Amino acid sequence: DYGKIHEGINSIAITSNNKYLFTSDVRDNGHVKQFPVRRGLMNKDYGVIFKDGVESINTTPDTNYLFAATYQGHLKQISLESQQVVQDYGKIHDNRILCLETTRDSKWLITGSWDKHVKRISVENREVDKDFGQVYDNFITAMKITADGDKLLVGDDQGHLKLISSRDGEVIKDFGRDHWGQITGIMIIAAVYYT
Repeated sequence: DYGKIHEGINSIAITSNNKYLFTSDVRDNGHVKQFPVRRGLMNKDYGVIFKDGVESINTTPDTNYLFAATYQGHLKQISLESQQVVQDYGKIHDNRILCLETTRDSKWLITGSWDKHVKRISVENREVDKDFGQVYDNFITAMKITADGDKLLVGDDQGHLKLISSRDGEVIKDFGRDHWGQITGIMIIAAVYYT
C-alpha cells in the first residue's frame, strides 16, 4: 500500500524496466511523483510541472524521458536523469490530452485529445511530426500502441474502438461501439500458444 499519494490520481506510468512508478494529479498543483516499485516510498517529487495540473503522463521505453500533458493541451518532456524539463512543446492540442503512447524504439510519442485529434511527435527533433486529423466525432480517451509499433488502438468517450496505422492514421479496422460508455484504458496481452 503506497498510502495517500495525491488528492486523486489522474495518471500512472511505469518505466519499461519496472523500476519506477510515476503518478500525477490535476488537483495537486501539477506535481509528478516518482516511487521505486519495490520499496513503495516516494523518492522524488518533480515539483510543479504545470500550474493547472497534470492530466496524463508516460515514459519512453528507453527510460530516458517522462512526458506530461495538461487538460489545456500543453505538453512537456522531462529528463529522468536530471529531473528537468528539456522541452516545452507548448499547446499542441486544443483541449485535454488524455492519452500518451511511446513507440518501443522511443522515437515517437503519440497523443490523443478531447479535440478528437491524434498527433505523432518526434522525440529526437522535439516537434509535432504529423497530425492524423480528427479520428472520432467524440473525445479520444484511451490509446495503446501495438508491440510492433505499426498500429494504434484508439478509444473514445462513447465506447467506440478503432485500430489505426501509427504511420499515417489510416483506419485499419473499426470495431464500432465496443462498450456502453467511455473507454478509459486499453491493454494488449500477447497470446502464447504451445503445441
